[in-house]
This record gives sequence, C-alpha cells and structure tokens, in this order.
Amino acid sequence: MTAVRRRYVDGRFGQVHARIAQPVRDCGQRPLLLIHMSPMTGRIFEALTAEMGEDRLSVAFDTPGYGQSDAPDTQPTIETYAAALGEAMDALVPDGRFDILGYHTGSLTATALAALSPARVGRLVLIGAPLFTPQERATFKSYYGPTSPSADGEHLAKRWRGFVHHYQRPGMSLDEVAEHFEEAMTGGANAWWGHAAAFDYDLEAALKALAHPTLILKTGDDLARQTEPARHLSPHIDMLDLPGWGHGFATTHARDVAGVLRAWLDAESRAARAAVMDAPAPASALGPIWPPPEAGSFAPE
Repeated sequence: MTAVRRRYVDGRFGQVHARIAQPVRDCGQRPLLLIHMSPMTGRIFEALTAEMGEDRLSVAFDTPGYGQSDAPDTQPTIETYAAALGEAMDALVPDGRFDILGYHTGSLTATALAALSPARVGRLVLIGAPLFTPQERATFKSYYGPTSPSADGEHLAKRWRGFVHHYQRPGMSLDEVAEHFEEAMTGGANAWWGHAAAFDYDLEAALKALAHPTLILKTGDDLARQTEPARHLSPHIDMLDLPGWGHGFATTHARDVAGVLRAWLDAESRAARAAVMDAPAPASALGPIWPPPEAGSFAPE
C-alpha cells in the first residue's frame, strides 16, 4: 500500500479536505475520485485509497459539510455536492479524465458529476444504486431527517443502535463499528442534508441518460433490495453481486476491493469488462447479506 497524505484545496464553500495516495511514477492509469456516503467522511476509504494509490492518483474528499471540509450555508442538492467535488478535483487533476467511485449518497453524487462534466469522467463504480418507490422514499426521508439533541443523550444512543444494526455483520467487532460511528458525528446539526439531497434526486432518470460505462456493486447491505432494479436500466451498466461485503468492507477487505476495481476500471474493451463480470468473486464477498432482509432497513426502536 502507498502512504495516504492529507491536504486541503480551496472550494466554493471554503476548504475541502482530501486524503490522497499516488504512485512514485505515473503508471498511465486514470485518477480515481472516491465519494463517501452521508453522513460519513473520506476516512471510510483510507485503506482503499492506499491500495488504489499503488498505480494511480486516488483522492477521497470529505464532502462539504462533513469531516474536515467546510459546509455550505444553505441546504444543497446532489448536483451542488457534485459541482463542489468536481471543482475540488479540478484543483488536483486539471486535465484529462478521471474515474469515480461513489458509495450510497456518493453514488448519486458520482452520477450527477458525470452528468455535469461528461468529458471529464471516464468510468463510474457505484456501491449501491438505490431506486426507491415513492413510499420508500418518504419513509427513508422521514427516518433520516433532522434530529434535536436530548439531555439524556438518547439521540446519540438511537444513532448508535442504528450503526450496530447496519454494521455489525458476522466478523466485525464493536470496536470496528465504533471507528465508523465517530465519522458519522462530524456533520453536526445539518448532517441530515446529504440524505435529504439524495432522496430528492432522480437517480433512475440520471442513470438512463448516462453513456459512461458503469459498474454497480450490489453489496449485502441495507440498500441491496433497492439496488437490484438498476441492473437492467441501461446497456452501459454492469452489476456485480457481492453479498458478503457490507458497511465497512472498504476497510476490512480493501485489497480484495482494489482487485475488483482495478480489473474492471482498466479493462480495455467491453469484452474485457464482460470477462471481469464472469470471474469468480473474492471469497470475502460471498458471505450473507447484513442486516438480514427480515430485520428490515432500520434498527428496532
């Protein structure tokens, strides 16, 4: 793995914090932008950034308003997040194309950035591409809406229970869950803005309109069921079933993830990408979906 360095670039809302890894010599591969889900930070990609940085510039920003990146003054849209990250990437990669990896909310931001700057984006990898029914959209939007602090800390306890529900799959310790929980606390009172933007974004229409080669990783997490309908939306979409990878997998299985990404991103033709799709999945990706479908998308009250 290569060393991950941190720096700031100037952006439309102030400074944007980045984790960056790159090889000593140019290997000729397109740079990779990694966009985290809300309300997390680029730290969830630190191990994967180090792995991918062995042969390409790899950049994981904290989305504005999360981690160490300055926040917008007003509630943004997915397109606003996309434009802000695109400008930040321009500061590091002023010329040529780059690929994008997005995770949940980051998948929507990645799709929007490809639509805003189609000539700048090479390929997309989306960890989850949820297509919600109107009822699901309303339910999720309500659940992930604004919250108020309580004197007894129950607002934090509820969030913690949700993390345990989603993250503590077989093989993941509570200590590892706690590491991710810390990152979810950096958004402050407006941490819900990212989710709100996501539930207002028409991902289905955006994916249908894109001509970029797109790989969807259908991981075994709480949005697996909502991701399945995206499989046949466009001839430009490939979908890999990876039920053993859930929240935290980019850290615990970073090397395996990098292998899958490298094979697909660097495949030189449609036929070569098809061969990647036909290859056996890593053993780490063959476990069960978590939480189990019968447990539902939300932690029990």
